[in-house]
Amino acid sequence: MLKLSIPKEDRKPLIDLFLLDPAKRDSFLEIIKDPANVPRMGDFVKHLQDMTKVNAHEAEQMILALFRIYALIDITHETIDSLVSVFIDTFKQFDDKKVKQASDKNIKSFQEFLNKMLSLHDSLGVRAKAYRLLPDQQHLFIRSDIYSDIRPVFRPDNPDIKPSAAVIIHSLKIIYRESGKKQEIYLGLDSEDLQQLHDTVERSIKKHETLKTMITGCGIQYLSLEED
Repeated sequence: MLKLSIPKEDRKPLIDLFLLDPAKRDSFLEIIKDPANVPRMGDFVKHLQDMTKVNAHEAEQMILALFRIYALIDITHETIDSLVSVFIDTFKQFDDKKVKQASDKNIKSFQEFLNKMLSLHDSLGVRAKAYRLLPDQQHLFIRSDIYSDIRPVFRPDNPDIKPSAAVIIHSLKIIYRESGKKQEIYLGLDSEDLQQLHDTVERSIKKHETLKTMITGCGIQYLSLEED
């Protein structure tokens, strides 16, 4: 018989999801049924926030927990009904007073919600699988900044007089994630480096748009992967 071990980091988000107003939870479900309403993974968070008024961090953690539950379908090869049934049995064992004291009606409502949620293969499903692709990269880009400085060049024989020249130095700061931890690196650039970087990014954007058009032209959903 299948046994599930829910990671500790997912337990609070799942309890929070369970404690949401069932009507608002179901309204969220109705919105995300249509893949057009969730073109980006972050749209799940936005819709959940709009419907339930939870903060962004709480909403994100709930969605990620749902993504990881959906992944169990592929891992265990269980049917959705079977997987959710085992999950609910595990959920009821959580060391949480509100869960232990929950009525059978609320537990059943949550189970029905999960059954419906995990059946959304064209919205939640494909995006959950796309999310799993992100860790396949050793370094995940988060964001970047460029800082520019003027560096004066003083005469070696007399530093008391005004600089005789100056150079402009640019520092490219890249923040990325490696093994679950945020890292950063600084790269020195001159004007030629900036132009080369600009040209490379511009070419990549054009390639991206071409591939995006090709994908949508084949009638396949295009998913935008974002990593915050």
